[in-house]
Amino acid sequence: MRAPSRLLGAAIGAVLALSLSGCGSSASEGTGQVKLTLWHNSADPAPLLEMYKKFEKQSGHRIELVSIPSDGFEDTTQTKWATGDRPDILEYHATASGLLALNPAENLRDLTGEAYIARSGDLYQAAGSVNGKVYAAITGFPQVFGLYYNKKVFTAAGLTPPTNFAELAAACPKLKAAGVTPVFESGGSIWPVQILPILYLAGANQSNAYGKAIAGHSSTLADAGSPFVSGLTAYAKLKGDGCFNKDIVTAKFEDSMKALVTGEAAMVAQHSDMLPALLAAAGGDQKTVDESVGFVGLSSDKPLVTYAPGPIGTFYLPKTGDAAREKASLDFVRFMTGPAYAEYITASKTFPVLKDVPDPQGVSSVLQDVKKAYDTGAVIAFNSDIPGMGGLAQLMSELIAGQKDPQKAATQLQGQVEQAAKAAGLPGW
Repeated sequence: MRAPSRLLGAAIGAVLALSLSGCGSSASEGTGQVKLTLWHNSADPAPLLEMYKKFEKQSGHRIELVSIPSDGFEDTTQTKWATGDRPDILEYHATASGLLALNPAENLRDLTGEAYIARSGDLYQAAGSVNGKVYAAITGFPQVFGLYYNKKVFTAAGLTPPTNFAELAAACPKLKAAGVTPVFESGGSIWPVQILPILYLAGANQSNAYGKAIAGHSSTLADAGSPFVSGLTAYAKLKGDGCFNKDIVTAKFEDSMKALVTGEAAMVAQHSDMLPALLAAAGGDQKTVDESVGFVGLSSDKPLVTYAPGPIGTFYLPKTGDAAREKASLDFVRFMTGPAYAEYITASKTFPVLKDVPDPQGVSSVLQDVKKAYDTGAVIAFNSDIPGMGGLAQLMSELIAGQKDPQKAATQLQGQVEQAAKAAGLPGW
């Protein structure tokens, strides 16, 4: 799933801006200390940015941060990557589809023998690896996708938050009658509008059954009555019923965060890496967020969250050919996954992925809601290991603009999947 991560619009302008400031690392600086270029997501939380500074202080190396806007993250990164430009450290998605786009065997260093992998349970069986080789160092808890809701709005309306699409549809007219936008969508940012349809699919994708069927070419997205077509159809019905904000085509994800916190909107479908943006919308007041916002799982028929390995705190080491910088960048990975990791978890108040690191104290109530929903029922995003799914967000934009119906959108996306799968040399295609 793509998400700021996330997408088109500003990609060309962002690439031009980045090319002026991030054209690769400098050579060794003479004393064993080097400058490392790190392409990172602009949504990196403050505790992660602080870890970059701590690495500099401990190692003596210098990190040049090249901030890639979270709104347009995948396309900007991939466009810049396609020019042949390479950072020393790349923060990016750990999904197989995201990793394949980087051509890892050719471009990335193999981290299979690193100590952190054994401390991560079976994490790398589903993330950060291709063909038995581990390329990623994952330090962040998975992105957990579900439904944020304004607790005060639901209490005032006498409603409980929906956990399936029938309940969601039933809540819309009651919330509209109360003068509240039921679901705030952000078509102006493009990527968020794909989240609800993917949440719908969780019920059909337990044990990644549907994702495997698509990736293995035993089913197609465009099959009549497929879960994917059903998800798009359910989304289109919500729009037709007036469940979304009137400015759905132009509104940005920052607008959705503000609307949720203030109670202008009752619900926003988003992922857990958006908590810093939610906090920013509340003026940095965590108490306001915790008092106002809750989180639940949602699927076609039951309370399930969808998860995907996220880009925040997921690091790759591109091959650069510079021995000093490659050594220093490996030192960075070992720093982030070594003794400093527990310090990062404590500071960030997020949940660890290394098994020997305890949960932090003082976790916000909304993040506790996320973790509770994850522990209750979590299903990996069906598109995590399917190449060519990057076109979904743009097709959703066309769907909400009335330019495509669900079946046509599914047929076009299936064609993109087939093209990408053949290009990647996947078996059966």
